[in-house]
Amino acid sequence: MAGSPGHSSKAKESRLPRFLMSGGAATALHWLVMALLIGQDIQPSLATAVGASAGLIFNYLMQHAWTFRSGLLHKVAFPRYLTSSAFGWLLNLALFSVLVSLGAATAIAQVCATALVTLVNFLLSERFVFHESRLR
Repeated sequence: MAGSPGHSSKAKESRLPRFLMSGGAATALHWLVMALLIGQDIQPSLATAVGASAGLIFNYLMQHAWTFRSGLLHKVAFPRYLTSSAFGWLLNLALFSVLVSLGAATAIAQVCATALVTLVNFLLSERFVFHESRLR
């Protein structure tokens, strides 16, 4: 079936792999910047903050341009992205804390929290951050 709906469906299906690749690349950038700064005797907490900021901006640009191919202006999409990111950060902290308090091992708690937060972040990105019909 070569119609538009099939093409549209395929485009939507390819968003999740692109979302995961962009997020992975952003994480790698975070860690690279952090390692380079620590290698220059920058305090680790400052180095990770700078690295995380670089990763956050890179991830936003990749999600906007490549994953969702958004036509939204940055002045609309970026504040939404920051809101979504803050929510994801809080959700990760809450889930991790609950799982650890219930006796889960640290690594297991973080893997579970990361998996759920990744799914929530994808859905928020698709339905809120880069959702263009919300502008009326």
